[in-house]
Amino acid sequence: MSETKSAEGQIKEAVWTYGGWFVLLALTLSAGIALGYIFWGDALLLRVEAAELRQKIQNATGEKENALTQRTMAQEELARCQRRLEAATQAAAAAAPGSAGAH
Repeated sequence: MSETKSAEGQIKEAVWTYGGWFVLLALTLSAGIALGYIFWGDALLLRVEAAELRQKIQNATGEKENALTQRTMAQEELARCQRRLEAATQAAAAAAPGSAGAH
């Protein structure tokens, strides 16, 4: 004998069936989103690479500053040497005024 269900029973069964499917779909999507975030969205490997690149940038910036400091010091030393040379040239010219026209 087959059981005939009332309309109310059929509606309840349909609600439970579709509700179950909805919950299953929601859990599956949530798990997929969570796993996707853990593996790709959080970017653990990229964090390590970003830290390495930041360190390289800091090293390069430090080397640049050192090079600029060395260049500035060399320019200052060059200016001092040029002033000393100019002073020595003027002193030599003042010490021997007659030797310039002897040739």
